Amino acid sequence: MKAAVIGASGQIGGWLVHFLKGKGIEAHGTYAGVSYPGLHQLDAADHQAARDWILQLRPSLIFYPAGWTWVDGCEKDPARAEAANVADPLNIALAGHEIGARFVYYSTDYVFDGTSGPNTETDAPKPLSVYGRVKLEAERRLADKLGDRCLCLRTAWVQGPERQGKNFAYQVWKNLSQGKSMICPSDQVSNPTYGPDLAKVSVEMALDGRSGLWNVAGPDLLARDDLGRKVARAFELDPALIVGKTTAELAQPAARPLKGGLDSARLRQHYPAAMRSLDHWLADFRAMCQEPGNHPEWPFVPPQAS
Repeated sequence: MKAAVIGASGQIGGWLVHFLKGKGIEAHGTYAGVSYPGLHQLDAADHQAARDWILQLRPSLIFYPAGWTWVDGCEKDPARAEAANVADPLNIALAGHEIGARFVYYSTDYVFDGTSGPNTETDAPKPLSVYGRVKLEAERRLADKLGDRCLCLRTAWVQGPERQGKNFAYQVWKNLSQGKSMICPSDQVSNPTYGPDLAKVSVEMALDGRSGLWNVAGPDLLARDDLGRKVARAFELDPALIVGKTTAELAQPAARPLKGGLDSARLRQHYPAAMRSLDHWLADFRAMCQEPGNHPEWPFVPPQAS
């Protein structure tokens, strides 16, 4: 079996390749701007090139953790947001559909307005931002075109080890290690989700032939500043360097859901051990960052705090 991972240089994509290979699957990953050994350069915005690559490779599974996830950037440039999060993946999905491939897409809790979270798969979406709107559009268009060959996974606040070291947990570790404070929203609530867990269960679900819309998020629900303090304590750093401010005080360009998050009860019913608790994955994350030499089984060494 062959699998394609579009965006394998990112935090979910790198782990997808790792777990696919662990299942004995021939995994082919791509990158757009940041290259790593073993990955194929592919610009998903070049629709003809992307289509040709899929038709030549002929994978049975296509995972699409790529896209443009900068929420405020999407708000400022809706055309780019729509292209990167809807048109580009749809082009690749349709090419895969021609050869019978299944398609796995990653969406977000930002499809909801954050008034009654955590939300289930059956709750009515009501996005507040361009990012949430284009993600919802992609969900609907992919489901319409692919039917039961599409698996759409909504997730939230993906954290943990990855080669580029860009996510929030990394930023806390890096900044606080240097004695720098961080201002974080005190009223935005969601589920921190461990990237390796998300990737691993994604592979399992795809191989099981799952389809439709699923929530795949961590079991803990807390505010962003509280998450920052949790990360600080896990790394034995000063949690007082995390400064909480309300969303109104921060004046972010894109509206955020406040009482957000995802209810992953359906996932727990079928994959009960898939998503580790915050305390458990923070211990794993710290070990991976600070003790990489003791764990040669890890697929890559995360960047250091300095």
